Amino acid sequence: MSDFDLSLMIDLEKKLLDREWRMDNLYYVQDKDGNKVKFNRWESQQQFWDNMWFLNIILKDRQRGFSTLIAIFILDSCLFNSNIKAGIIDISLPDAQLKLGKISFAYKNLPEFLKVTATTTTDSKTGIEWENGSSVYVGTSHRGGTLQILHISEFGKISIRFPDKAREIKTGALNTVAAGNFVFIESTAEGSSGEFFEFCKRARDIADRKIPLTKLDYKFQFFGWWEGTENEIDPDNVEISLETITYLDALEKELGFKLSDRKRAWYAKKADEQGDDMLREFPSTADEAFSATVEGVYLAKILRKMKKAGQICVIPVNPGIPVNTGWDFGLSDKMTIWLHQRVQFQERLIGYIEGQDEDVLYYWKELQKLDYVYGHHFLPHDGETRRIGTARSAEEKPMKLKQILKEAGMKNIKIVPRIPEKWVAIQEVKRWLPTAFIDPIKCKRGLECLENFRKDYDENMGKFKDHPRHDWSSNGYDGLETLCRGLNAHGVITDTPVYRPVMVELSTPRDADVGY
Repeated sequence: MSDFDLSLMIDLEKKLLDREWRMDNLYYVQDKDGNKVKFNRWESQQQFWDNMWFLNIILKDRQRGFSTLIAIFILDSCLFNSNIKAGIIDISLPDAQLKLGKISFAYKNLPEFLKVTATTTTDSKTGIEWENGSSVYVGTSHRGGTLQILHISEFGKISIRFPDKAREIKTGALNTVAAGNFVFIESTAEGSSGEFFEFCKRARDIADRKIPLTKLDYKFQFFGWWEGTENEIDPDNVEISLETITYLDALEKELGFKLSDRKRAWYAKKADEQGDDMLREFPSTADEAFSATVEGVYLAKILRKMKKAGQICVIPVNPGIPVNTGWDFGLSDKMTIWLHQRVQFQERLIGYIEGQDEDVLYYWKELQKLDYVYGHHFLPHDGETRRIGTARSAEEKPMKLKQILKEAGMKNIKIVPRIPEKWVAIQEVKRWLPTAFIDPIKCKRGLECLENFRKDYDENMGKFKDHPRHDWSSNGYDGLETLCRGLNAHGVITDTPVYRPVMVELSTPRDADVGY
């Protein structure tokens, strides 16, 4: 070997000891067209890399290449360290296998001398093992053993479509990673509920309060469409609507800097293509991402249009107008009540009450505290059911819920019958809701229920079912459905006081979550 060749070998050995050099010079990947190209971190990938923490929660837009970056990080860690155990979790096994394929492709295209020194013992569709004891396996969950690197992809979709699986990932897979090791949870947003949303909310709170991170804290990483240079096109011949111009002007003020013409042109074209999905797939801010229309949510588009039209706003309560209520009964489930006024034919939702494990009389007492004049109280069909333990003697039958409330001072009670087909009732709500105004403060929890009331998901068929999921949000929706159908059925149009209830002393053990 000549001195020149020896010098090259020594120089290469030094470079191989430098992870920064390896990340941009050693590995090959496939680009969007399927071509083999050398991996070199894009601007957004480098930004994330420079800000990477042990535990990372990544709220992203599409096509940023974070999955590829994490795949290369896993491969590099396994090759140049012994006994590294890595796991990849995705919404389906084929999706997880695609990410493993990135690792396999990069490994197979390494220089031959490296593959000789880092030989694989297993290379399958579900995992790769190396002679140095390192390995990476994929699946839809993980429990048992310990991991030094865990990548969870599309956790937003998993949280919404498969909440039980999301909890399994939280309690199982995440507990296999000890403090000081690496977790990457990345996804687009899927509404303002679920495990991914809760992870983001906690991480954002830590970031907003500028609390120093521990090794058990998640670092919130958000990447809007406007960051980096990936989302740009030539602005020539691109027409931008007045609505989009107004939106981008407001965004510039919020961000505090000017968007280039190239970025504006890209956004205009992509927004035309994506429509209502733009805010989810290419959000400008984290709040925007979580407020976007979500697949399978019954009322998402209606609520979005209402927000744009200014129908979700602070609403003063008119003391001279009767308040109507719509109920959904629950004991082990949530009890929910919507409060409504009709002012000059304008539908107003002015309050929302929610609680659990309390008797119906407790909620009637909460309504009495408000000092409103009441119109009609719309109860669901089970207002006609009898409550065990309410009979006054052995000879009498237990009292109906309607009777219990009537004896406590409630007047103008209307029972709303059940509709055999749930979709018919949902359509009735869909026709009524766009005519209403909602107070986002007094109805905060109720509004969250409406924003998350969704279809159930069929995991086997891979599609949404034609009936709603029964969860925390469905109880809030059902109370509104009772109110809506009651108003429609009974033609409530009065705007004069009906009655003011007399306070009734009742014994109640705990407070409900009252949003008035």
